[in-house]
Amino acid sequence: MRCFRCAASCLIALTLGVAFVRADTPPSPLRLLPDQSDLLIQAPEPRRLVETLTNADTLKQLQQLAPVREFLDSTNARRVFQLVAYVEKELGLPWPQLLDRLAGRGIAFGVQFGDNQPLALLVIEGEDEKRMQQFFELGVNLLGQELAREEAKEALVKGTYKQFNTIRIGTEFHAAIAGRALLLSNSEKSLHAGLDRHLNGGEKSMAGVSGVHEAAQLMPPQSLLTVWLNMAKFHEGRQAKAVYRSPPRDDPALTVLFGHYLDLLGRSPFVCASVQKGSQGPEASIFLPRGREGMGADKLLHVPSTGVPGSRPLLEPKNVLYSESDYFALANIWSERTTLFNEKQVKQLEKFEKQTAPFLVGAKLSKLLTQTGPYYRFVAAHQSKSSYKIAPKISIPAFALVWELREPEKFVKSLEPILRGAALLGGFQVDLKLVDEQYKGCKIIGYRFPEDKPLKGDINDLRFNFTPCFTRVGDQLVISSTMDLCRELVDLIQKEDTSPARGDPSTARIRLYGSGVAAYLQTIEDLLITQTTLDQAVTPQEARHQVKAFLDIIRGLGVLTLEPRFHEKTFQYDIRLRAKR
Repeated sequence: MRCFRCAASCLIALTLGVAFVRADTPPSPLRLLPDQSDLLIQAPEPRRLVETLTNADTLKQLQQLAPVREFLDSTNARRVFQLVAYVEKELGLPWPQLLDRLAGRGIAFGVQFGDNQPLALLVIEGEDEKRMQQFFELGVNLLGQELAREEAKEALVKGTYKQFNTIRIGTEFHAAIAGRALLLSNSEKSLHAGLDRHLNGGEKSMAGVSGVHEAAQLMPPQSLLTVWLNMAKFHEGRQAKAVYRSPPRDDPALTVLFGHYLDLLGRSPFVCASVQKGSQGPEASIFLPRGREGMGADKLLHVPSTGVPGSRPLLEPKNVLYSESDYFALANIWSERTTLFNEKQVKQLEKFEKQTAPFLVGAKLSKLLTQTGPYYRFVAAHQSKSSYKIAPKISIPAFALVWELREPEKFVKSLEPILRGAALLGGFQVDLKLVDEQYKGCKIIGYRFPEDKPLKGDINDLRFNFTPCFTRVGDQLVISSTMDLCRELVDLIQKEDTSPARGDPSTARIRLYGSGVAAYLQTIEDLLITQTTLDQAVTPQEARHQVKAFLDIIRGLGVLTLEPRFHEKTFQYDIRLRAKR
């Protein structure tokens, strides 16, 4: 397999320069792949994919970093560039035009999983049969020279199969030309089968698999790269019944954390994904041909009913690094316990409620759960100033959890003595000071660490990153690591639309902010400079320049957004990067 990977990589590098993998536009490379392939990777237009990657601003910025420059100046990288230049000269065209001639009809890579070694077949199909033949002959000569130079144990062996010329290196690399298509495989049998499909017009090939055509309807038409995965093998696995079954499962954690996704995967015949160029940056999406319709009890925890918002608006305080908004019907863990869990697990849950009663100061776990709402939000932000006179040696971003409540007054009334009791217990250990504050009609209850007493084990003064607190803003419970962030969240929540329909169809939204990450990393710039100086053996000035360039790249990445969407008949998970302009 290693031999196949190495030789295949060499030939692909010759073809694409740096490239990758085409959709089903006749004649498609899919006609040469076996219809039993479990994994399929395609790129409809390799030239457009390569040009999109090489023209990306982030890639250009990365080339300014010393480690990347060092890699590009390495012997192996220079040899690749020299190899591409040599191929351009021999074939008489620059690499962008060669991509069209040699791979203009697309590239498809299929893998068939099995008990032993997976069978792989790569097909690169171009527009120019004559140049493809020239490229193959040139590649054969270059591979032979490289093997001789390295004094490899396995030589390149030429052969024939029917009317096709073939080559092999050992038992794990096989290649042949069929018209305008180049075939590479780790199995002689797979290569010969691909050549037979070329002769019989693509019978029993991936071009005729209904699931591939169904996936094409789900994915954007202008995708740069697509992936298709057959789920049949996974459904047949030894653990499949335990994992993909509807609740109750043997492991309740799977139901609570991932049940909604496991339900979809268990019912879906395939998973497909695409990468495309969006209007504001690169985008990727994962699709499943199943959705809310037909979903079992897993929908009780993470999937709202049709027409109900999937998530509340994201919270975005100043210098936000990370923001998340989710739907999680925590109350149903108790109210639907007999549906979600088996008899033994239900008894354990009820036993846990009794065991926790002494610590809940008169409240019941079941009451607390049923008083919560189905929406929660989490946020982390860099805070440029500390409320303590002593600055921590290592800065930690502030973070907060905001949970929507069904019965806010009753819940907070039950929770307040619990949190006060926990803080009192902690106070005996570290002498926490209780702080009550009224802020814009909200009562914030917080705690501060004493600055006149050392804390054993806290050599970096990490405690001075925290003033833990909580408050209620309408029907929202805010638990924050700092009072400064808590006040800012009070402001943001009070400005929100309070209608029940507010929010987004996505059942979860996650955003990572380049500007906030860069602002936080700026606080540990000296540490980054020191580490860079030691790792790369450069001067502090050069290290500072590299760190600055790295922070500029992070800042320029903009916002990364993740959004899962449960439709009635399908599921879609979007990943979008909005580059900063």
